[in-house]
Amino acid sequence: MEYGRRRIVATTGELAALADGFSDGTPVMLDVDEIEPGHDPRAPRDWAVVARTDHLPLNEAGELAGPGDRIATGEPDAEGQAPLLFTPVLTLQSRKLAVPGEIGPVARAADPCQRRADAYELIEREGEAGLYLMELLEAVAELRREVAELAADRDRLLHPAARRHLDDLGEALSSARAAADHATRFGSVCELLRGAAGEKWSAELGADLPCDPGGRHRMLVSLPGMAAADPACEIHAALARDHIPDALVTPNPDT
Repeated sequence: MEYGRRRIVATTGELAALADGFSDGTPVMLDVDEIEPGHDPRAPRDWAVVARTDHLPLNEAGELAGPGDRIATGEPDAEGQAPLLFTPVLTLQSRKLAVPGEIGPVARAADPCQRRADAYELIEREGEAGLYLMELLEAVAELRREVAELAADRDRLLHPAARRHLDDLGEALSSARAAADHATRFGSVCELLRGAAGEKWSAELGADLPCDPGGRHRMLVSLPGMAAADPACEIHAALARDHIPDALVTPNPDT
């Protein structure tokens, strides 16, 4: 099976034929379950087993490398460079398809906790919090629905005091959902607002206004007393120019 290519495995015969293309010692791994955008939540039969070939690094013991392991290397080439050693791996995954029988180009983790963890990594890697905030909103909304259903206690299974406290929790979660919904407007932040300037001139810079998500680095803003110019979106760059004396605003040549 060609590296990087994915295929749906629907029967034991297809799986056996696929395995015949690998050596007997080839590792088999399970990837996290994923769902494709646009899938039908009411169609459980749209789940499919998807197989692909990965090439993963080996550690110095000849096993699949894990976190913290030293990657094994081969014999040095003519230039003295030792190549890293990799091994083919047959990876299987459960995937909810948007179109039955077709593997879509994009999917995200089916587990909401894993989706939030992935989205949080996006904040650390790219500075974009919008996806995480949307996942957080969905989590709070789902918990609110669950608590409301439980508090209704239609079969009278709960202590009356528990129902009262669950009603209180439901009201708190309604407020939390509204706050999470408002937070989704602020998924991006430019360096000007994120740094010390945003603290010193929060009123002048309009710290309660969302950044332009399409151009967080489009402008450069130099403010009095700041060591260097900060990249800024056009919204907060304009506020700096209009409300902070001696502010210098120029287009960012790197964008």
